[in-house]
Amino acid sequence: MKDIFNAVGFFQEIRRHMRCGELSRLPLRLWRFEVVNDSVECDWFMRPSDPWDIQLPSRVREERVTLQALNDALKMRELIFRAFPTVKRADLRVFSEPSGESSALMMTGTVHREYEVLPRVISIVMRAKLYGFRFSLDGGVLERIGSSELHASC
Repeated sequence: MKDIFNAVGFFQEIRRHMRCGELSRLPLRLWRFEVVNDSVECDWFMRPSDPWDIQLPSRVREERVTLQALNDALKMRELIFRAFPTVKRADLRVFSEPSGESSALMMTGTVHREYEVLPRVISIVMRAKLYGFRFSLDGGVLERIGSSELHASC
């Protein structure tokens, strides 16, 4: 029963904290969420570019989408471990917004409760890597990762 209350609290936190991003006013869309024993699996879609950014060059829009995705991943890690005190590990996956019938895997990570990053690590990219996220950047923009690239990428 306690897990149900934790899940309700988690989804309320998602609604409150992830309804709008720092760089996009669009909400985060969860795709799948599962709690099994002391671990969580969670998949979600990256937020698309903010509608007000339409006048920006496409590269700048893509960089902003990337920064928002990294912010969301770090925030999701924080919310999961806050809402589920018995969870020790979370397997997180971030997908691009579906276009047609498919969506691409953009970021993945197995993050652990006991891993803490020093506050002096300012770079959001480095913070995400140190927490256990894997992704590939091309000039500051997230690239699609495949299962074979996953082991060779960041």
